[in-house]
Amino acid sequence: MIGIDKNILLYIILGAGLVICAITDLKNKVIYLPVIISELLLISGFHIWHKSFSLMSFAGAAIVCVLFIAAGFASGGQIGIGDALLFAVTGSGLGIMVNMFIIMLSFILAFCAAVFLVFVKHKSRNFCIPLAPFVLSAFAIYIAGIYCPL
Repeated sequence: MIGIDKNILLYIILGAGLVICAITDLKNKVIYLPVIISELLLISGFHIWHKSFSLMSFAGAAIVCVLFIAAGFASGGQIGIGDALLFAVTGSGLGIMVNMFIIMLSFILAFCAAVFLVFVKHKSRNFCIPLAPFVLSAFAIYIAGIYCPL
């Protein structure tokens, strides 16, 4: 019998929430708080069920969230509160080190898209792009790296 990775349920929970957030961010430029709260409750329940709940992981996610909210205010709203909450969700689910990977890769992907939009599609430099689709893409790349290593 083939063993099933216990984290698959966690990845499904995270992935479903990220898909919803990416769609709403693309369509309406908003990330809905009920989706974030649901994700956090489901992730907490998962970690409690698997006896892997770590207060440090959730504290790290909260710190990342607060830092991104501060960066959002400092940047004049270029990073939204919804984006900060989205990184809190990924951090609470995956831990601080994986979350740092997700954050860095999200910004690298967003930067590449922005360069493409500015230089190829001739968008203005202050054109806003939603971040949630890049968070979803970074998460998908992380999952692909786990289950389809080179």
